[in-house]
Amino acid sequence: MTEPSDPTGVPQQPAEQPAVQQPADQPIAQQPVEPQVQQQFDQQAQQQFAQPVQQPMAQQPVHHPVPMAPYPSYSAQFGVAPVPMNNNLGWAIAGILVCWPFGIPSLIKALQVNSLWYQGLPDQAQLSANEAKKWGKVAVIVGASLLGLYILAIVAYFVIMIALFGFAATQVD
Repeated sequence: MTEPSDPTGVPQQPAEQPAVQQPADQPIAQQPVEPQVQQQFDQQAQQQFAQPVQQPMAQQPVHHPVPMAPYPSYSAQFGVAPVPMNNNLGWAIAGILVCWPFGIPSLIKALQVNSLWYQGLPDQAQLSANEAKKWGKVAVIVGASLLGLYILAIVAYFVIMIALFGFAATQVD
């Protein structure tokens, strides 16, 4: 089939045929389609889906991720915020409850760990965490020792009182 052309040699488009009016109450899926339109649609679909899918070439090098330092950037390479280290806040709280003079420095150091970590200073954050743990342990040991001495002093007081005065309060003449 050749298409009609004008004297300049440019092919002319065939005249469009008027569209067939369908009743408005009939759904689009049930409306009949003209055979030429259906044939054009089928040809376009065949051309579009007949193209082979391009497979990746086997000779292309595979890029593996470069190993990184364990902190702070290890988990950041996956788009996850890095998790800060243990700040030993538990030791600080125990130190505050048992012996507050030594618990306060522990609490201060424990609260510095996260801010140092997020500032990109992991070494200083680790030092701060170690200091918090040290002062927390000192506070717990000193507090437990003082509590033990206090209990021992109360027991010794009652033993001395009983030894000096005996059971005079319980003896009847």
